[in-house]
Amino acid sequence: MSIRVGIIAEFNPFHNGHKYLIEQAKKYIKNHDGGEIVCVMSEYFTQRGEAAIVDGYSRAEEAVKNGCDMVVALPYVASVAFGDDFAEKSVEILVKMGITHLIFGTEETNMEKFSVLYNKQQKKDIKLKYKELLKQGYSHAKINSLLFDIDKNVPNFILAYSYYKALKKQAPNVKLIPIKRQGQNLNDSNLEKTKFLSATTLRKNIYKKEIENYLSAEMLEKLRNKKNIYLEDFYSFITYQINILGKIGLSNVYDINEGLENRIFNATQISKTYKNLIENIATKRYSNKKIQRNLLHILTNTTKEDYKKYFGTKVFRVLAIKKEKTHLIKEINNKKEIMLVTALNSKNAQYFEHDIKISRLYNLVAEDKDIFKKPVVII
Repeated sequence: MSIRVGIIAEFNPFHNGHKYLIEQAKKYIKNHDGGEIVCVMSEYFTQRGEAAIVDGYSRAEEAVKNGCDMVVALPYVASVAFGDDFAEKSVEILVKMGITHLIFGTEETNMEKFSVLYNKQQKKDIKLKYKELLKQGYSHAKINSLLFDIDKNVPNFILAYSYYKALKKQAPNVKLIPIKRQGQNLNDSNLEKTKFLSATTLRKNIYKKEIENYLSAEMLEKLRNKKNIYLEDFYSFITYQINILGKIGLSNVYDINEGLENRIFNATQISKTYKNLIENIATKRYSNKKIQRNLLHILTNTTKEDYKKYFGTKVFRVLAIKKEKTHLIKEINNKKEIMLVTALNSKNAQYFEHDIKISRLYNLVAEDKDIFKKPVVII
């Protein structure tokens, strides 16, 4: 029986660690009766509240060249969400694309820990405490640390657990394939000799010769020839939005609650740089990553109503696909659970209103005005 393996990714940028994950998926497929690898990928901004260093088409193309059969764009409201929401929408898309397996990298491959943790979280008193801490403004990561002693230094394991919960809710028959994460930790910027470098390290060292063995020649060329995008590039736009919206306007922005709008507005008046702004807002209660996501929602003026409206979308864009696998689009669309489109047109543009706005903001820095209108990359 053939299988379909799903991958949830950012590929920011695509590197040999991602290639290794795809190779493991291909080996798994080979041991069965064949199948496909399908991927859902963040496009302009990422779950940690960072800007994608190059456009989604370039990253998706690289993934397909290295073994993925199809890459679909994850909408902004899910891409820049806390772990559980990011996982919920990503898993929803993949399940409706017909996956039988989900493969992912993680620091810890003992999946029994998931069920133990899940059972703890189902206790009524724990659920009430969780909700109480959320109302107080604590991030999900902070609550998980306080209530379940989850180490914040294992971000891929934490995200994998979110995948587990989403699958348990949506498609418990989908099998998990955990792959031991190898190489450097997320925040390790040392270019020591190792088989894999983290995407974070690569983004910080684009022009250093030492990274050339960790990226394909094509990806390296794109990174060095295209304008690299960083959150600092949006600093003036962010502060403009904060001042225009004011405290009342900020309170309507998604995921800004419990007076956080006051802290953000006041910090803006004394900050000189993007990094300085983050430092002036973040506390033990509000992590840097949460604040980065908050600032992106301010930049894009993503309101609480926008989140409700666009998180539920069932229409998604295909960024790249293998020529011999284009039949998958028709196969998936015929099920009428979701719709995959290969190009923007007058009939489907209404479904992408928010993401079109996001792309225009991104392109103010990227200087590629027509990027959202590009057709699917067929390889």
